[in-house]
This record gives sequence, C-alpha cells and structure tokens, in this order.
Amino acid sequence: MSGNYELYFVDVETTGLDFYKHSPIEISLIKLSNNDQKTWCLQPLDLNTIDSDALRINGHKLEDITHKTKFGRETYRDPKKVLIDIENWLLEDNLTSGERWLCGHNVAFDKYMLEFLWKKCGVEDAFPFSRKALDTMQVQLLLDLVNNTYSEAYSLNACLKKFGIKNEKAHSAAADIKATKELFLKQLSLLKK
Repeated sequence: MSGNYELYFVDVETTGLDFYKHSPIEISLIKLSNNDQKTWCLQPLDLNTIDSDALRINGHKLEDITHKTKFGRETYRDPKKVLIDIENWLLEDNLTSGERWLCGHNVAFDKYMLEFLWKKCGVEDAFPFSRKALDTMQVQLLLDLVNNTYSEAYSLNACLKKFGIKNEKAHSAAADIKATKELFLKQLSLLKK
C-alpha cells in the first residue's frame, strides 16, 4: 500500500455472536500489498458457552475444538500462543498498530471479536490494529446510493453474487476473506472511475 498504512483483510469464525462470552476459533488475515494470507485455528476460551448453531454454520466440530480428536489437538491451538504468532507475523510489515487497518465484510464484528480476544488473554494493550477499518458492506451501500440502485440484501453472499464472485467455502474464514478481498477490489475499481 502507498502511504503509511496497510490494509489487512480479516474474517473470524466464532463459538457464537456475543463478544463477552464467545470467542474466535478461526482467524484469517490477508495483507493486501503482497497477498500474503495466514489462517489460525484456536481453542475456545470458554467451553461452556459454545453455541451449537454457530458450529453448525461455520462447520467447526465440537469434538475437534475441544481436543477430543487427534485432528483437533493438532489444529486448534492455545489462543495466547496464536496471538503471539499473529503479532510476530504482523511485525514483518514494520508498521505500528495505528498504520494497520482492518478491512472486511461487517468488519466491526470481526474487529470487536479480536479486541475482546486480546483483552480476555490479558494483552489488550498489544492489540496490533488501528481503530480505522473499511467495511465492504458499507462500501456496497454507498455504491448503491451513488448509482441510485437497490440491493435486496447486503450479506457477503448477496454482495458476492452481485459481482459474480465465487466463494469456495462459505463460512470458512480462509475462504470468506479471499472472496471479501476480491469484492473490495471490484468495488474499488468502480469508485476509481
């Protein structure tokens, strides 16, 4: 990216929708300037608050995230160790947290889930992203307003469909974020006209 900032596309899959009691179990980030993508799977912070509907939607299995399977023990890591991995990966950009902007679809949800994760792990002061964020859902609403058009829905799936973008595996953070990045680039090209 030009200037003193970098866009990081983000998507999280969680154990539910409540920032206070649920937590991320999959985090995927893409650095826009070089298209580098990393995905991490995490153990839930609280096994007693897991929402079975959330798992049904995102496809993560209870027996895996609770380490009852070999796959689960190998895949879902201690959240505190994952945060260190994320922070170390981000350090490669030589930017401050204020220069890293998050971008996503309904990005406020992802951002709050991440902020609460850092807080619950006792390292809220180390949160590595800016307060600034770009939301592809809001960009689409703006495009519709400018072009005097109307969309029935602004879900990720509806916006992808509008641009003919295929999502390889909906509700997988790794796949959703690739599709979101492609959506943003198509939206950006319309705004540059």
